Amino acid sequence: MPPTAKDTHPLALFSLVPTSNRARAAVDHPENSYFVSRITDDPDHPGDDQRGLDIGVFIGSKSRYTLATIGRCGDITVEGAGISRIQCSFEINEDNKTEIMLQDRSTNKSTQFFGTKAMPFELGRPHRRVLVDKHVNLEFGFGGVGCDLYRFRIVWHNRGKLMADLCIDYREDNPRQTRTVLDEPPTIEPSRRTTRVHTPGNPERIRYSYREMIGSGAFGEVWKVANVDSGEYLAVKRVKRPHLQSYNHVLLKREVETLSRICHHQRNVIEYKSAVWADEHFEIFMAFRPGNVEDLIRRDLFIKKRTAADAFVHQMLQALDYLASESIIHRDIKPENILYSPMPDGGLLYQLADFGLANIVADARTFAGSRLYMAPELENSPAAPQTPKMDVWSLFVTLAYALNGAGFRQKPLHDTPLRIKAIQEAANEFRPLRDMAHVDPRERATAGDMLDRLFAGEGRTTRRNPIRAAAISPDEPGPSGERVEQERKRVRRVEQRPQRAQREVRDVAAVRGRREQRSGGRVLSVASVQKHAARQGEPRQGEPRFPGAFPGM
Repeated sequence: MPPTAKDTHPLALFSLVPTSNRARAAVDHPENSYFVSRITDDPDHPGDDQRGLDIGVFIGSKSRYTLATIGRCGDITVEGAGISRIQCSFEINEDNKTEIMLQDRSTNKSTQFFGTKAMPFELGRPHRRVLVDKHVNLEFGFGGVGCDLYRFRIVWHNRGKLMADLCIDYREDNPRQTRTVLDEPPTIEPSRRTTRVHTPGNPERIRYSYREMIGSGAFGEVWKVANVDSGEYLAVKRVKRPHLQSYNHVLLKREVETLSRICHHQRNVIEYKSAVWADEHFEIFMAFRPGNVEDLIRRDLFIKKRTAADAFVHQMLQALDYLASESIIHRDIKPENILYSPMPDGGLLYQLADFGLANIVADARTFAGSRLYMAPELENSPAAPQTPKMDVWSLFVTLAYALNGAGFRQKPLHDTPLRIKAIQEAANEFRPLRDMAHVDPRERATAGDMLDRLFAGEGRTTRRNPIRAAAISPDEPGPSGERVEQERKRVRRVEQRPQRAQREVRDVAAVRGRREQRSGGRVLSVASVQKHAARQGEPRQGEPRFPGAFPGM
């Protein structure tokens, strides 16, 4: 006698509705009575009174991340000679603790998906595990030559915020005693060769299911998606296919080439996954992050917790220094293009994203970037050669905006002179950082310089200039007035040495005859005199070559 159906369990995420005779028999199996419920919210069969097997966190599976197992000795009992002891299982993604995967655990790989919305198991993938949700993989089966002896439809219930990550620790014991898998007899192979239903797989191809739109604009859209084959979240930028050699085509090509070259070498650059042409769109896949620095600024994180800016500055300087070592200019540093993600220690990992405007130093001459954060040399001379110091300026403006230095956000910023004035006022408030905000790029510090000054060079990639470093005291937040005056005196001595060297050349020439006599007729060549004078003009080790390199100069 079939078990009496009850209302759907309140912790059931979805139910399995049988669509084959064998599947109906499984619903009627006495050992599955605890899971049987009456399904009344099936969108494909509204008003129908159906029975199904509830799947949710109320099932007492052994594994923390396993919702339910199906098989001859699974949580849900399914009998048959060709059915494995554990045929398949529904698993919670361990990283995001939200997405649900169906894993084929059968010895003969006889589990598969069907229907127009199927994204089935593919050959070449490292695991036979795929995503199930309300949009893809709504019908599956297992057993037999066609993997269809037992076929079920997955009917999702509208549980709102009742998701696996909110109740993963809430487990109800299965009233049926869990059986030991090792005590069960081995699976009997089917008499006929099983032909698996599959599509040719390419491990590099990313299959996904949409979650939510992150952003949109004239360029296209950015979506949060779930990887069908891993359950991980990704960000995909979908751009309408541009005309070949068009400006947009150049930007896309540049972004992909830049990210693929650098993302695996610096953790503060967003991870690039792949890029493909899909129908009329070009898709760039990157790691998903829950938000950007603009989100943190709206919450006043850096104002309420000033120490949070330390990690932000350190990580972004490392990223910019690495880009400089690769001769790359990002050219669009701003809060929206700096993503963050929580770390296990409670801190935040910051990563640069959106490299569409990035350029190689030798080629960077076009007008690019967001005007508020744009370096003055780009506005004043957009056709002039550009350097990575542009990004240093933009990072300082980002900090001034984040910390609201000297009331930066409340000042008129629409006009270039007023904007530069506001930035200089913020630089006077943040004295240890003000070398990032020199209007003249020749006097502006590099990211490596600032790493030396603020963080004792930790995380620096570019080669350290020992002469520039002579003006840096990593143990001090900013130089004192006495130290500044000492540096200025040393610089003046350096500047005066070439003049002394030229006087020495004239003096040597004047006494040439006497030296010739003392040397037994040997004449000092002009080249040797100039070489000696040049050595006299060089600064001693540890002295700066030029003024204006660091704060206070």
